[in-house]
Amino acid sequence: MYRLQDKGYTVYHRAALGGLAATIHAWQTNRSDIAPLDLKYEYDEQSVSIGWGEEVSDKEAIMRLLAASFRLTSNKLIDLPGLGLEDNQDGLRVAIHNGITGSFLQHNKMRPGEKENRTVNVAMEEDDVQMVSYKGLYSYAHQTAQGTDLFTKKGGLSKIATIPQSLIPGSTAGSGDLQASWKEVYLLLYLIVGSPIYLLRPRIQQEKLQTAIIVPYVTNLIDYTFTIKQFARSPQKARHYADYDRRIVGGAQEAGIRFVTELSLEQTLNSEWGGVGGCMVVTMGKVSWDNNQINRSSTYHIGTNYEEIDIYLAAYQSALGGVTKLKTKKEGIFAIPSSSVPALVASNLASERHWCAGLLDLVKEQKDFRKLLPLKGGFQAMKEAIRNKQDRIIIEAFHEAWRRTMGQMGERARREGLDFTRQLEVEQEKIRNTILRLKTSDSLANWFLRFCASATGGGTLSSFQTNMKEIHAFITDARNYERFQNLCLFALLSYTKDEANQAQEEER
Repeated sequence: MYRLQDKGYTVYHRAALGGLAATIHAWQTNRSDIAPLDLKYEYDEQSVSIGWGEEVSDKEAIMRLLAASFRLTSNKLIDLPGLGLEDNQDGLRVAIHNGITGSFLQHNKMRPGEKENRTVNVAMEEDDVQMVSYKGLYSYAHQTAQGTDLFTKKGGLSKIATIPQSLIPGSTAGSGDLQASWKEVYLLLYLIVGSPIYLLRPRIQQEKLQTAIIVPYVTNLIDYTFTIKQFARSPQKARHYADYDRRIVGGAQEAGIRFVTELSLEQTLNSEWGGVGGCMVVTMGKVSWDNNQINRSSTYHIGTNYEEIDIYLAAYQSALGGVTKLKTKKEGIFAIPSSSVPALVASNLASERHWCAGLLDLVKEQKDFRKLLPLKGGFQAMKEAIRNKQDRIIIEAFHEAWRRTMGQMGERARREGLDFTRQLEVEQEKIRNTILRLKTSDSLANWFLRFCASATGGGTLSSFQTNMKEIHAFITDARNYERFQNLCLFALLSYTKDEANQAQEEER
């Protein structure tokens, strides 16, 4: 009997217990054809029990359980029945496969396989071709509990077994091995099932794939069996993304925020979606002190309640959250996030910073700023999702001033036969440079006031008439300098073409 609230359990044990419960659920439902014979297994909200009679030896019982839990597809991809994947979800399978072989099963001896790469099409549309490569496996450690010393030489169960890194990636015990009872070690085999995995791609093609492992804080096993199954099938509002693309993230915190965001999306659709009270994100990658293997490089705690979570969701669901496919020298494609904006927002939320902190780092270079301009629709969606009143007031004031400024530019272009589009590009670049160059709170506030006054020919913007006290208090507070600077840059990026056309019409 395994109990979720066992005082000796860590977050890893509870996530693994969620994976074990999900696997049992699969045996009882859609994968009943592979269920282990002559064994008893059941679960409820807080516990899992597994048993067998005297006619089945302990070793035989465990081997039957492992055979039904850890499988391979005909294409030699890792198959974890507890995840509830459909037969046609090759894109998600290969993302999970590559993530697992880059973390849990990073060493070749733990996953012997083919020397040559295989490829699978991960495109969402039937007439599209986007091939991703992977190494086909002959077997992997979990299928035989390799490296755990789970069995004695006589075939019995060891009182004390070993916890290798294939069970908990990045775990170390100094000069010795991590050890626990055989029951604990058997349970931890299911961490690979209970912990969703993302491919960490921070806008740079890297030789060694990095991964982000989500270790959920499981609170209810029945709910979590539905959670993990629905998560694999894609939440309602993420279904415009291919399965493979959903597992590409630009940062570790984004992996965690993406996970809890998709959980919250489905909660409004399915009351059984849940059983999770946040998660821990474990990143696996190369570190400076060890070039021979992939190590745990960082860990982050992700909660479930973020005031501005809708801003991340707006970015993720727009072109800002898309995935760009790069052709590689070898076969297949390498996928990276189309922009770093969702990862930036997620990192800020998880670190309790202002949601647009650090935006200036994404637009310091003109070429980077220009790449983001065509994605204005995403920034506009983010703007509509903002809850903070101060943020909205500043952005609206900037937009009103910019709209009036463009109206003046449009009138001049018509009068003098100038190229309005070129004028707009020059003025945008001038404003970007000015905002980046201003290094003090006073200088930024003075520029903003001049910018707004110039837009009205010395008059007062309607935004100022309505919110004069709030705007003045915000821009003159030195503590708001960086936030104000980033909000101005965000406002410049989020002003849409429709609003620009409106500005020209107003001046006619």
